[in-house]
Amino acid sequence: MKLLELAYLTRIENANINSNSTEGNIATLKKTEDFDGKQRVYVSGVSLKYAFKEYWKSKGVPISDVLSKKDAKATEKEKEEASQVSSSCDISFIDDDLFGYMNTNLKKTRVAPVKTNGLISLYEYKGDINRGVRYDPKGTNHSLYDIEVSSNLMRGNFAIELDRIGVDESDDKEIDDKYKKKHFRELIEAVFNSWGGGKQTNFLTKTSPEFMIAVIRRDKALTIFDRLWMDENKNIDVSRLKQVIELYDEQLETVIIGYLDYFISNASELEKAFESNKKVEILSLKDLKTKLEQLDLS
Repeated sequence: MKLLELAYLTRIENANINSNSTEGNIATLKKTEDFDGKQRVYVSGVSLKYAFKEYWKSKGVPISDVLSKKDAKATEKEKEEASQVSSSCDISFIDDDLFGYMNTNLKKTRVAPVKTNGLISLYEYKGDINRGVRYDPKGTNHSLYDIEVSSNLMRGNFAIELDRIGVDESDDKEIDDKYKKKHFRELIEAVFNSWGGGKQTNFLTKTSPEFMIAVIRRDKALTIFDRLWMDENKNIDVSRLKQVIELYDEQLETVIIGYLDYFISNASELEKAFESNKKVEILSLKDLKTKLEQLDLS
């Protein structure tokens, strides 16, 4: 058994990164309240996975069909019932393989090998609002509207069960190794290149990593998760990382850290902290991506 954990940071700028609902004339952001009472912006895991699917479709990667009960193999009585949205439930499709599926009509369920909580901001929402107006060209009945926006540092997290990619235990099916590798490489490409989010037409932003830690464990548990932190001066909290990597040393196979030079201020402190740890490798972000793409999934 092997688990690959990815934890990364990226900066968003003046973004409505994931719309929540409309309150009056305000389009709100998704937010969660922390234990200290501060609100932090987040992007749901569903939204992030949708962005990945859109990226794959733009590359011509086949995506599972979205089906209702009427499209699936069902009895006449079932076809008369309300529609239930499902997918093809076929791991030859990358999204069914990596993100799982459920069709209660066919009694088919796949627990996703790729798990995520999306993105969450490191710092609180400051109440920034963009005011807009739709002008009435024939009168003065203009329509005002507000959109919540944020500039923030976001952290993304993924847990990837490497040994379950391309293996459907419930259906006793396994795809060829070359397709397993292709699905995994396409996942890494999506993490590094997708840029979905709300209202990108006027609030364009990116969600791609600028600092990343990849941890491979011999068991299936998390190491980094919310312990990845950066302060307002672009200093990574090295102490947090050092403590947890030392704590789980026996379960760790390897730890790879990669970053873009401009993104952090204390690179020398980071390198010094792990210079004697043979399990930790510090690379450029490009080299980390290459290492991930070459991972052995077995």
